[in-house]
Amino acid sequence: MAKKCIICGDEADLSIKGSSENYCKECAEEHFADTNLLVKVEEEAKKIKDLVEHKAAQELGDEADAPVVPDESEEKPDSE
Repeated sequence: MAKKCIICGDEADLSIKGSSENYCKECAEEHFADTNLLVKVEEEAKKIKDLVEHKAAQELGDEADAPVVPDESEEKPDSE
């Protein structure tokens, strides 16, 4: 899902770091003196994607290392 410019509604290329405000290149140039202070939307999306993939890999790795717990529903032999 592409981010939309909050001013004109076109596809956004830039955003304010740490904010959900996104801008297309033309609107950013009109409203900001220095667009170098804005971050590219695709760079932020890639960082988030990498973080999610890393976290998922960690969780899968943790599950493989987890000890096997016996199923308690199995009957145990009587010890008399």
